[in-house]
Amino acid sequence: MKPTHGGALRRERIRSLNQSAVINAIHRYGRISRTDLAAELHLSPAAITSITAPFVEEGLVIEAEVGVSASVGRKPILLGINYDHSYVLGMKVMNQAVLASLTNLNAEVKQVRGVPLTSTDVDSVLDAITELTTQLKGAAGVAPQRVIGLGVSLPGVVDLTAGSVRHSELLGWDTVPLADLLQSRLGLPTLVENDVNALAAAHAWFGHGRDHGSFLVVTVGRGVGLGIVIGGQLYRGPRGGAGELGHTRATPIAPRVMTPATTTLEGLLGDAALLRQARALVPGFGPEDGVEELTKRAANGNAAALDLLADAGSCLGVAIADLVNVFAPTLVILGGEGMRNGAFLLPHVRSALDEYVFGGLGDELELVVDTWGDDAWARGAAGLAAARFLEAATIPLEAAGATMGSD
Repeated sequence: MKPTHGGALRRERIRSLNQSAVINAIHRYGRISRTDLAAELHLSPAAITSITAPFVEEGLVIEAEVGVSASVGRKPILLGINYDHSYVLGMKVMNQAVLASLTNLNAEVKQVRGVPLTSTDVDSVLDAITELTTQLKGAAGVAPQRVIGLGVSLPGVVDLTAGSVRHSELLGWDTVPLADLLQSRLGLPTLVENDVNALAAAHAWFGHGRDHGSFLVVTVGRGVGLGIVIGGQLYRGPRGGAGELGHTRATPIAPRVMTPATTTLEGLLGDAALLRQARALVPGFGPEDGVEELTKRAANGNAAALDLLADAGSCLGVAIADLVNVFAPTLVILGGEGMRNGAFLLPHVRSALDEYVFGGLGDELELVVDTWGDDAWARGAAGLAAARFLEAATIPLEAAGATMGSD
């Protein structure tokens, strides 16, 4: 009987799902035999051979070193991903610059570039990303056609599914369809992500979070951000709204220079808040002085500067303790520009955790400081773009020249 159009579509859909499952399993295990793949995915050996053959021919999957056979006879060939098959770009958009990384499909950096921003309006940012894309597509001996995706990270509420920036206070944006705008300009599949989520993804893939299924990334700088990883997955919330830690209510540990803004965590710990308080509380601290001057004075033993940072550390510690009581992570990573004051903040963060974490939730909690530079945030965005490519990796049924079922 002649197959129906609906049957062909169903068969193609099943094959696509199985192709994605196979590629992701190979990526997850690093090296795995066809026999073990079949057992892992509950597919027949013939199905695995049918699925992997076109990927081997395409060069995305390689036949690696010979494995160890469980019995006498032919030793199995192990399959692996050829991570240099294709490349992706990752960008971090800041208020004064855009930083970009060119990486392979395993987020291994091949080249890093940056361009300054004179304005954060949408067109200026699009121009900067376009310039960096042009520069990097010809860099490091990589053929331009082998660059197959772009990940962009920026501060704000980002709807990953829609590829839209719902709101970015730092950039002054509202409802910007950034993914569509960039895809139209560059012809590259584009993923847009919140910058702290991109940093959390970087730590999950190749950083402190590699061996932790559930962890938090808390960043302090111009704002206060939160990346949440639960069971190995980023938690973004509906339409990307999760993680706005800086806009939660907070109570000062000690009397402060109070304004309506100081009822939020960002209003207590953000750079602008610290400077406002320093100008009122630290003798001789003027309008022209920045956070670096506050750090310098604390390092020189200025009592008022030390007290201010001690209060900030305690306030941050209370906020993190609340998060630990809610999420019970095994790891909290502190990052952002504000951690240049880490030496003065951390003792008070730890004291607050000891005091406010409930029961035994803090017994195995690891607290670490992220020492990466801004390029790690761009690398995380590239990693997310690479992961999306690998998750969606398929070869059409006609190109594969074979059919298969789900057995």
